[in-house]
Amino acid sequence: MIGHYLIGLPVEQLPTPALVLDYEAFMANIATMGDYLAKAKVNIRPHAKTHKTPAIGHIQMNAGAIGLCCATIGEAEVMVYAGIGNILVATEVVGAAAIRRLACLARHARIMVVVDDPANARDLSAAATQYGATLHVLVDLDVGQGRCGLRSIDRLVDLGKLVDKLPGLEFRGAFGYEGHVQFIPDRAERTKQGQAANALLVQGAKALAAAGLPVDIVSGAGTGTYDIAAAFPGITEIQAGSYIFMDGTYQKLGLPFKQALTVLATVVSRPTDDLAICDVGLKGISPERFNPSVQGHENAIEVQKLSEEHANARLSGGLDPRPGDKLHFIPSHCCTTVNLYDNLFVTRGGIVEAIWPIAARRA
Repeated sequence: MIGHYLIGLPVEQLPTPALVLDYEAFMANIATMGDYLAKAKVNIRPHAKTHKTPAIGHIQMNAGAIGLCCATIGEAEVMVYAGIGNILVATEVVGAAAIRRLACLARHARIMVVVDDPANARDLSAAATQYGATLHVLVDLDVGQGRCGLRSIDRLVDLGKLVDKLPGLEFRGAFGYEGHVQFIPDRAERTKQGQAANALLVQGAKALAAAGLPVDIVSGAGTGTYDIAAAFPGITEIQAGSYIFMDGTYQKLGLPFKQALTVLATVVSRPTDDLAICDVGLKGISPERFNPSVQGHENAIEVQKLSEEHANARLSGGLDPRPGDKLHFIPSHCCTTVNLYDNLFVTRGGIVEAIWPIAARRA
């Protein structure tokens, strides 16, 4: 394993930049989500696009997840071949090569996929039949995000009826992701818009059931709306992903999860009294939503600029980091930061305990 000699050392001795996971905070987040959803009697199917790491997928399954969501076939293949046997590919899969991969994967695991197009459903059916597989299917309803998904409940029902009749496909229910709601800072407004999205999805599921279709699953939500959706009657499962790590965007929402993921960086220069240069830049941390912050020093250090390999950090309040000192950076988006690394350094009590391969990186 890459860097196996680092196991047992203090985290500050890692070569930087390094992607670091605080195991105790990570496990506390899994427990917090699990405890809440157990009381709400709603399942969790966590999104593997956040971590892309089979070791984490197995921990989530052992903690009670009913399966994993994946954003791509590549992610699904990595998770299945690592022994995780229940996967929802939470995006439409189109094109002969991609559909062939999906059908073949369904011979090794229980694979579910979302559809929003009749021709795509027929293509999935043909491939499943050809390879002697069964693909489980959720019909996708746009609940306000304006991305994929059917734009009317009538079309949702029509597609559900078609899926239910096609060989090689097993109709399972409805899917609708309220991605447009996740980051609304005001809790009352987030709740209002989240409930509106949930109401539309449940209305769609009821229409499918009224048409005689076997609706077992009504799947939606993310980290920012996990409790809003779980409290809405008719939602059966939550697709949250980022709750295990957290990031700067979700921190602003006041969620009950701990910051478990950071990027460790080294101060490499102090050109002026109020400026520190660190060895993490655009290639080591995602600035997708805004520049990262520094854990424990949010009010004393402002990351003003990221270049390819460096961060310009403005200092205040008498803080005096010296070259060689280590700082933990919090990304604005955990998912796109994880995808920059091959390995995740897992620490407990500040000691490196394990190195987990991010096996689905780039997949």
